Amino acid sequence: MEILIVLAIFALATAIIMPSTARMLDQATAHAVFFEFQRQVSDLRREANRTGQPLRLIDPAAEPGPDDRVAILREPWRYTLAPPLEIAAGGACSSTTANLLTGDQVVMTLKTQDGDCRFMRQATTAAPPPAPASR
Repeated sequence: MEILIVLAIFALATAIIMPSTARMLDQATAHAVFFEFQRQVSDLRREANRTGQPLRLIDPAAEPGPDDRVAILREPWRYTLAPPLEIAAGGACSSTTANLLTGDQVVMTLKTQDGDCRFMRQATTAAPPPAPASR
């Protein structure tokens, strides 16, 4: 009987801890993707500054031109970008908004401003929970 009580307590503790642990891992992954995206933008800025040639970071769904670049994110992550991020030869950047998505869910909305190539996280509204399935 004592073993059954211990197992029940263990199962209850696991049921309480697992959802918060999964949520914490999802947040850590989202931040890692954000920092990787920001690193790639910084690399493009250095390239534009080093070569003296302007570059553009575009939405992956857009048709690329000769000076256009696309950031590569880990699967299943992707991003949208509107308008394209213009990086001048000296390294100054235009204002733009990016969304980091996993599947079709926007996880982060990012913005640049004032010639700065650093993306700042904007507040996003949480998606409504899915409707319960009817029987």
